[in-house]
This record gives sequence, structure tokens and C-alpha cells, in this order.
Amino acid sequence: MNKNYNISFKIPDDLLQFLNNETYSLLIKGDSGTGKTALCLTILKALNIKNNFFYISTRVSPNKLFFYFKWINKYLKIKYSNNYNKSSKDINSLEPFFEDARLDEPESLFERITNQLMDVRSPLIIVDSWDGVASFMDRESRLNNERVLQTWLERAGGRLILVSEGNEMTALDYLVDGIVTLKSTKFNNINLREMNLTKLGGINIKKNSFLYTLNNGIFKIYESSNYWDLILDRSLSSPKNKSSTKKIVKIDSGHSSLNKDLNGGFTKNSIVLLEYDPNIEIKYVVLFLFNFFINCITNSHIVLLDNKIARDVTSILNLLRLYFVDSDDYDKSIKLIDFILNSKSDRYNNKNHHYNLNTDLLFSFFSKELNNVKSNSMIFSILNLDNCKNIADYKLINFLREKIDLSFLVHEIGNQFELDQKLFDFKIKIICLNDVICINLKYPYSRIYGLEIEKMNNSNTLIRVDPLI
Repeated sequence: MNKNYNISFKIPDDLLQFLNNETYSLLIKGDSGTGKTALCLTILKALNIKNNFFYISTRVSPNKLFFYFKWINKYLKIKYSNNYNKSSKDINSLEPFFEDARLDEPESLFERITNQLMDVRSPLIIVDSWDGVASFMDRESRLNNERVLQTWLERAGGRLILVSEGNEMTALDYLVDGIVTLKSTKFNNINLREMNLTKLGGINIKKNSFLYTLNNGIFKIYESSNYWDLILDRSLSSPKNKSSTKKIVKIDSGHSSLNKDLNGGFTKNSIVLLEYDPNIEIKYVVLFLFNFFINCITNSHIVLLDNKIARDVTSILNLLRLYFVDSDDYDKSIKLIDFILNSKSDRYNNKNHHYNLNTDLLFSFFSKELNNVKSNSMIFSILNLDNCKNIADYKLINFLREKIDLSFLVHEIGNQFELDQKLFDFKIKIICLNDVICINLKYPYSRIYGLEIEKMNNSNTLIRVDPLI
């Protein structure tokens, strides 16, 4: 992030990355009063631009702009009454320049824009609004001028921001590199503002919707709570806090793209809820964990696998065993356990079709396995919850957090008992979209990945997930 970027003028990081490209065209769309002008001016501040820009206003005079947005005059330190009429001919670098184009003919204004692109290297040109220019042209002339403008922009290495009234789709949407849409919305009859990042060429948009405010004429978005969770994690793991705070350890998920979104992987001693749709087989849950299994076996870690899951995915586990030359490595790492351990009161509940979980027996089994784990090894658990009605038992959850380095709790969506969502640190849903198995990271991010199976040259199988962008 730009070190001069004041958080009071907050715009999304993905948009800021796009705006720092050498050349681009950005379309800012929205109804009247949604803050398009405030965003344009805030972009100058966010990029720390104080010269070499050309702001063309077809709606209000520069005098009114500085009256409505008093902070911009202070930021640029210019006397706007002597600047907005200043000529820009025969200069190699633009000073802060605001053009009053309310009465200009479209042809002359369009010519002035192209002249700026030819005469000045890498300028930022803001047209607020493009409708004030294009509305006087017929459709053919407008399309032709927009194409010419895009061509000159790329040749000059310039940056162009166009403001457009309304949210309707036009031909310009297909020509520009990026689109930002601003709109008003309501929550409990309270007016709110929402920004949508429709497209940003070359940028992997992590989050495309933000609430924002125009308080004091300043455009500022609000980050999601997940974003602040990551900030807190980074702060706690920083060198300054290492002496007083427990170091945050990350565990590889087996998928580099997922690790990136998880800020390095799953947090040690956390609980991961793995949900899957009833219309897909549980084997796809294990396929998602396939690389995780491989990492565990390769590094001599222990995986306590629920026997109920193992019985349903025998073919996948056999494939996993074939991945290793020495099958003993597999047997040393993968330990099958019976999660339903209730020898004293095996009472079947005909109404709910659930078994009661005897946590004491389960703890006893875990403790035995923990005693056999080498000091440099980790222990993980993958447990099926569908036959246990008392998942909300904090005794179980607390035990897993304390004793197990990472626990996956597998749950079929639609089962009759409801889960306490507050128990889990990560929530992942395995779904099928258009006959494609997808991984929906529900927390801490909202992201969908496509699952792929590839056959390698050495006959090994590669499982990977990539975000659906």
C-alpha cells in the first residue's frame, strides 16, 4: 500500500493496485448523489497525485468542486480561482488543472483530451462526467470516439477515469479496463451506500462489494470483520509481540491458492468445519484433503481418521496408499478410529437417528495415540459428526483445541441437528455447481474454488483447487 495513503481516504486495496498500473481506463458508474465525484477526488489523494493530472468537469464549475470538497484545495495547495482557467498548451508536465467544460462542444473537448494524451507523458485524465460529452453525439460518433480515445490512451501510457450517470450497461463497459459501480441501498429503512468492483483488468478481486461513507466529503470504504481478523493475527505474530504473545503457527492446507487466502494456511489448534451437500459423495471431501494427507504422511505426522469416513472412501485411500513407494509410511501416519464410542449406553434414538457420543472414551483413545507421537510430529483428526447429536459439547471442542494440532469436523448439510457456528475457526463447504465440484470457503473469506484432478506423468494423481474469478 502507498505509504502516503491516508486511511481516512480508504478505497479497496484491489482498486488501489489497479490504479497504480501504468496505463488503464476506469469507468465509475452510479446514480446521482452516490459519490462518484468524491471517489474521483479521493483517488488523487490515494495515489498521492498533486500534478500531471487533468480534471474535466462537465457538470459543476471547479469553484463549486472546491466549495463542496474543501479538503481537496488544502491537499493540492492551489488557488483554484487562478488555476481552473489556466491554459495547458505547450507544457511537458501538467500542474493541478481543473477544466470547466460545462459549455464546451463535445468535438472541441474530445480534441483537448486527445491533445493532452499526445502532449503529456503518462497523465491522469478524469472526465466528470462522460455523459456530459457523449450525450451530444450520435451513437456511431460516440462509439468511434470512445475507441479512438482508448487507442490514444494506450499509446500515450496514460490513465483515464470516466464518470457515467446510471448503472445501465453500455458499449463503453466493454471497452474500458475497469468498472466501479456505486449505488444506494437500504437496511431497516436506513440509507446506505455500496461500492461494487465489477471488473479490474489483471487484478484478482478478493472482495467485490463494500459499504462506504461520504462523511465530510471524504470517500471511505469499510473493510469486513474478516479483514481486521487478519490484521490482528499479523500484529500478534509481528517481531515486537513475539516475546509476549504466543507465536501463530500456520498449517499447510495442501492448496497454495487456499493458503494465500488463509494468510499462510490453517491456524494451529483450530477447528475446521467441512460441510458437504447431500447430493454429492463424501469422497469429494477426502479428495479436497488429498494433498493434506500427502503432506502429513511425507512429514511423518499422524492423522486420526474416523472409520466411518474411511469405509465410504476406500478407493480414495487406496489411491493415496499407491502414492507412496513404501506403504508402511501410510500405515504409520493414518490411524483409523471409531468415533462413535459408547459401550455403556448404545441407545439408538429412532426419532433423531443419532448416537450419543461418549467423549471420555474418545479422549482416552486420543490420549493413547498422543503418547505414541514423536516430539517433532503433529497430530490431526478428521471426524464425522453426522451420528452425533451433541456436537455442541464444549468438552469435545476444548479437548480438540488443546490436544490436536488441527481438527476437521465433517458434516452433511441437511442433517437434523444444527451446529453452533461459533465453535469453528474455519468453515468450508463442498458443493456441486453445474456438475463441477467446488470448494466454498465461507469463513474467513467468501470465495469459491474449482476442484481439479490431474494425472501426472509418473502415474501419481494431483488434486488442486483454483479460485473461480
